[in-house]
This record gives sequence, C-alpha cells and structure tokens, in this order.
Amino acid sequence: MAECKGCGRSIVAARGGLDLLDDEGRPAANLFAAQYTALRRREGWIGADGSEDPDGGEPRLWRGRIDSVSRAAAALSNRRTGAERPVVVDVGSGGGWAARYLRDADVIAIDLLDIDSRPDVLQVRADMRRLPLRDSTVDVAFYAASLHYAPVSDAIGEAARVLRPGGLLVALDSPMYGDRRRQAQAEARSAAYYADAGFPELAAHYHPIDVTALRAALAGEGFDVLQLEAGASARGSWERLGRPRRSSFLVARLVLTA
Repeated sequence: MAECKGCGRSIVAARGGLDLLDDEGRPAANLFAAQYTALRRREGWIGADGSEDPDGGEPRLWRGRIDSVSRAAAALSNRRTGAERPVVVDVGSGGGWAARYLRDADVIAIDLLDIDSRPDVLQVRADMRRLPLRDSTVDVAFYAASLHYAPVSDAIGEAARVLRPGGLLVALDSPMYGDRRRQAQAEARSAAYYADAGFPELAAHYHPIDVTALRAALAGEGFDVLQLEAGASARGSWERLGRPRRSSFLVARLVLTA
C-alpha cells in the first residue's frame, strides 16, 4: 500500500490512482466533486455508467469537445517539445477520457474528482491550483475545458512552474471574452445558472477568462503565444455550460532560458 512518507496515511484513491489532497482541503474538494458530478449528470455529460465520458454521455454535447481534443492532439504532434515521448499533465481531467486521444505520450491526469483509474494513465486526485509535481518536470500542460476552473493567473503560473523550458501549454474550450466587462457579465450569468440548478457554491470554481488578462499572465510567466483563438461564446450555450459555437484554442510555449 502506498503511504505518505510524512504522515503515514494511505495515498491510494478509493477508485485507484493516487489521492494527494491534503486533509484541510478535502471537505471542499468532496463538496465540489459531489455537486459537479450531480450537475454534469443532469446536463447529460455523464451517462448511465456514472462516468464523464463521450461513450456514455449525450453525443450532441460531446461531439464538439472530441473535435477540439483531436485538434489539440494534432497540434501537439506538429509542435515538438524535444522529448521523444512527452510527459503530458491533463489538468482538470474530469472523467479522464482525453488521455486516449494523447497517443505516444505518458499522461498524468489530475482532478478533484475520484474516478476509476485507467491502466494507461496515472490518475491523481489533487488541486489544479497546487499541482503535486516538481518544477520543470513535464513537457505539456493540457487543459480540456478546464483552464477556467482556477483564476487565470494561478492556472498559468502553475503551468509555467511544472513545464520544462520549451514545453507547451495547450488549452481548449474554455470561455474567453475580449474585455473585463463581458467577462463580468459571463460571471453573473454562470452564477445565476448554478444558483438555479441548486448548486450556488460551484460559481466560486468558475472563472470566465478575460483575454487581455490571459495574455498578460502568459507574458509574465515567459510564454510565447503560438496560437490564441478566443472563440465566439454563445450566451445560451454557456448558460448551460456547454460548448460555444466556435471554441477557444490556445497553444503557448515556455521560452527557453539561458
């Protein structure tokens, strides 16, 4: 049994993989996981088998997300990180499904959810704002509709910390807005949506992205933006927390240092 060397407790998650949440943060993580799962099931992202996965959820929801992840996988194959077999950290991995599109890579999937572990992925329960990874240890930081689940400066800062120089940050399908006013309007809409759904606490985890702030955070952490498409967020779609008509897409490289 895997144990924490510091405190001696088991770090094996209930459904396999590793559980690296600290005791202080666990109650909030459990609340988020329970409410997030209940809402995603109601929306149709989670199927009868209880997993957040394209194979079980409603195809109308998943079709666009699969297209975006496939596009991201192609972008990774065309932009080498220098590693023969890159280490990819799938941050905010949800049901862990995206890993099967990231072929020829070693994938570490990190999320607050406790899901069934997969044989080809290291599944880790942890907070994306404090990734349980050493500095400069991964080749790709990957965010499939998850970059907005932490404040943008926190998310970009953690990506910069764990990426090796020359590593890539790839993010897709997060809500992005051209200025702070539209971002604030989106925050209000999402808060109202969560409240109407009966889970007002979830609004604290949802951070629509101001593109200006995103660019500033990337530049401040030493990223060179290779591609940034803010997308066209459809109000009705994002009120249902679905996918916009044209999704956002970001590829940035951590600049090599002397």
